[in-house]
Parts: sequence; structure tokens; C-alpha cells
Amino acid sequence: MKSMAHKRQERSRRFDAKSRFRRWKEEGHWKTLLWSVLAGESLAGILAVLAYDSLFWMLPLQILLLPVHRVMCAKWQQRQRMQHLRGFRELLQSLMTSLQAGYSMENACRVSLRELGSLYRSGKHPTVRQLQKIVRGIELHRAVEQMFMEYAEETKIEEIYEFAVVLHIAKSTGGNVVDILKNSMEHLQNKMEVSEELQVSLSGRIFEKNIMLLMPFGVLLYLRLANPGYVDSLYRLSAGNLLMSIVIAGTVLCFFWTEKIMNVEL
Repeated sequence: MKSMAHKRQERSRRFDAKSRFRRWKEEGHWKTLLWSVLAGESLAGILAVLAYDSLFWMLPLQILLLPVHRVMCAKWQQRQRMQHLRGFRELLQSLMTSLQAGYSMENACRVSLRELGSLYRSGKHPTVRQLQKIVRGIELHRAVEQMFMEYAEETKIEEIYEFAVVLHIAKSTGGNVVDILKNSMEHLQNKMEVSEELQVSLSGRIFEKNIMLLMPFGVLLYLRLANPGYVDSLYRLSAGNLLMSIVIAGTVLCFFWTEKIMNVEL
């Protein structure tokens, strides 16, 4: 009995590992990892030549791969979140139109799948994939509110979770689903508009921040091109290497500090 239970646990772990790997591959994590490695190696090579005048320094500069990967993952997650939010807004609009026409929630999901499938023809949009899972669950006679709750848990989007909770309450108490969808869509629309306005107002500050962070290396590049002998001591002396290491470390710290200040999440 113990061996049979152990075998079942092994099969379950293998299935979970395969499922996580399939999700990791479908969601594009491997592309983020690849671009992180390419960007990190390119940055290490540029800094090794510009700050130390030696490719040997690419070896200690491999430590920059970690912050580069962190930044790339944060940007990717932000793009994914906005993609989910925009797709969910389109889904709410489609569901509300179908419910106002007299469809049930289950049939409205089927109609929305056809509409979003024609809107995002590639079929790889995350909202389309999630809606396909919801429709498959409906075909298996699972509760639609439960499927939306799983949608929220998988995407970890607060707006989707709030909608799933309200939908569950409405289905269990007989509430007006059309009004719920209308209120949810208006709330999501207002939130996205405020977020976009903030991003536009911060775009100028972000550009200024990037210029200030690149300024020391721009000055160094100008001096190397205009008068190489003026900065030779930076490359011949250990103190010069130490100074450039401090400059690079300070620039990285300032980058994450300013990113944290300008990261506005609603």
C-alpha cells in the first residue's frame, strides 16, 4: 500500500512539474530569461571596455545579470498585467452585451469566446486562453463563478478577483449580473484611465532619470574619444578601477531607487 501511494505521489509530482513547465513555456518566461542573459552580457561587455578597458572584467561584472533579470521580469510582468486588464475589459464588454440580449452567463461566455477569438486572431492572447478554460469547464458542468475564481487565482489580478467574488455572490443570491458587469467595467475603465494619465505625466521624469543615470558614462566615453590620455590613470591604477566600480554600483542602486519611487500601482 505504501509503495502504491508513493508511486501515485511520484506521478502527481511529475504531472505538476510538467504542468508548471508547460505554463512557463506558454507564458513566455523563457523569452524573458533569454533576453535577460543577452542584455546582461551586452551590458557587462560595454562596461568592461568603457570603465575598465579590459574584457577580463566581464567575469566579475556577471553579477549584473541578476539585477538585469529582475528588471526584465518586472517589465514583463507589468506588460502581462496590462494585457490581462485590457483583455478582461473587452471580456466584460462582450459579456454585458450578451446578457443584455437575454443570454445566460454560460452562453454569454461562449459568445465572448467567439468574439475575442475573432478580435485576437493569433489565439495566444492570455484572455482568450483563460476564456477557453472557462468554456471547457462549463461544458463539464462546472460552476461559471468557480471558473472565474480560478481565472483570478491564476492571473493574480485584483480586479478579476473582485469580479469573481461579486459574481459568486450574485449567482448565489440571485442578483442582477448585468448591473454587476456594468459597475465592474466602469471601475476598471476609470482605473486604467487614471493609470495611463499618471504614466504620461511621469514619462518626462523617467526620461530625465535615464539621462542622469547615463551621464557619467557618457562623459567618460566623450573623454576617451576626445582625449584618451586624460583618463588613462583610471585604467592603469587600482584606485581608478575601484572608483569605476563604485560608480557602477552607485548607478545600479540609484536606478532601483528611482524605479521604486516612480512605480505607481493603482
